[in-house]
Amino acid sequence: MDAPNQNASHHDAFIEYLEKYKLLTGSIPVSLFISTCLAVIMSTVLYGQVAYTSLISWLVILVSIHIIRLLVFYQFNRSSNFDRQQINLHLRFFRFGTLMSALVWGWAGFFFSQQVELSYQIFITFTLGGLVVGATSSLATDRLSVVSFIMVTILPNCLHYFIAGNELPMAMGLMLMLFAGFMLNTGRLQGSNLHENLNLRIKARQDASQFREVLNFSPVAVSIFSLDDNQILYINRRYLELFSRSFKPFEVNNESGFAIEASQLDSIKARLLRNQTVSNLLLKVTSKQTQEVKWCIGSFLQVTYLNTPSILAWFYDISDRIEMEQQIRHLAYHDSLTDLPTRYLFEDRLNLALKYAKRNQRQLGVLFIDLDGFKAVNDTYGHDIGDKLLRAVSTRIASLLRVSDTLSRVGGDEFIVLLPEIADSDDGLHVAGKLLDALAEPFDIAEQSLQVSASIGLAMYPEHGEDDQTLLKKADIAMYKAKKDGKNAVRVFQTQE
Repeated sequence: MDAPNQNASHHDAFIEYLEKYKLLTGSIPVSLFISTCLAVIMSTVLYGQVAYTSLISWLVILVSIHIIRLLVFYQFNRSSNFDRQQINLHLRFFRFGTLMSALVWGWAGFFFSQQVELSYQIFITFTLGGLVVGATSSLATDRLSVVSFIMVTILPNCLHYFIAGNELPMAMGLMLMLFAGFMLNTGRLQGSNLHENLNLRIKARQDASQFREVLNFSPVAVSIFSLDDNQILYINRRYLELFSRSFKPFEVNNESGFAIEASQLDSIKARLLRNQTVSNLLLKVTSKQTQEVKWCIGSFLQVTYLNTPSILAWFYDISDRIEMEQQIRHLAYHDSLTDLPTRYLFEDRLNLALKYAKRNQRQLGVLFIDLDGFKAVNDTYGHDIGDKLLRAVSTRIASLLRVSDTLSRVGGDEFIVLLPEIADSDDGLHVAGKLLDALAEPFDIAEQSLQVSASIGLAMYPEHGEDDQTLLKKADIAMYKAKKDGKNAVRVFQTQE
């Protein structure tokens, strides 16, 4: 066994030892109070029947022992730190105090019984019997204390009856012996049961502690909250790192922290009310304050925790994976250099725009743009400058378009533009003219003033085609016509072309 495991084992053994000591001594105040009351009652009954000095001396000695035992008990329990040596010391004092109390009571059972008539003797025996019954229960966890108290308290009274020699006292002595044997066996059984229950409680606490320790180091955020009032009963360290304490899973409008979307919560609650387990549910958890979003795999289960109907909820953070998937999806549909939509995404938007235009009897236009002089810039200044020029061109074109328009780079120095909901080709030519003028302005790239122009072709729906590929092809044809006519020009597709 390695050092950490040995330390843990020693700690568990010490906790068990301490708990057993506390169980043994926990009833001292009540036991001593009852013992004192019985002594006062017996002294009152025997007043005038036995010597006054003996009776008062006996009572004073017994009460003094009780007070000393009580003071030592409270002094020990005020201590904040316990060690095994201290516990052993107080356990020895406890056993000694128990023996001294038993001796004082046993003395009364022997000497007082010799000074009174039979009815008072029976009263003393009855008092001692009741005292032994109570002591057996309170001392059951320590066999030595049980045996010493029962034997020292009862045997002197038995001896008195045996000395009397008469038939009835002898029978009383034998009955007391049987009673003592019965109480010894009862103490043994009670002690075994108490030790077993104590060990089970300690084991349960240790298991719960170990379980919480495992949860605390888990990469999964775990919380247990009350089903009635949504109060948090347990959260682990990962939960605090991920959400903070302000996140309560079933709280919809959480202004101070994270909250699950209301529609998802309604579904979760409905399933839990049907006693269904909710597991592996993709959850969007959003902070209203910072607008931060966390994506989690969440599971919910009804449990009873600390005798309270509760919900066990655990969350596995997959925000990084979702973000990566979104990045991959973005890269699949966007150009890596300019971050513009790729041709695939452009065609998807064009198809949607064509359906809308057909349904509402509208027109739309497609511009095909090819840069003039880009190859010369690329060859002269290098690809790095060429890439920066392409990004600057895309930014300048986008700045002149509407939010509803779509700009796409389809490769090299070619761009296409979707112009939805334009009235006619004149509107398309107007937009193309603005782009032509803007692109003819110099670009300041890496302390270089670079000059390019553009050839632009325009195709219109439904005049030049009713599907995406036809429109793109005819806009491309019109663009080549502009290049053929000297570049830096705009042309509309003509049928005779």
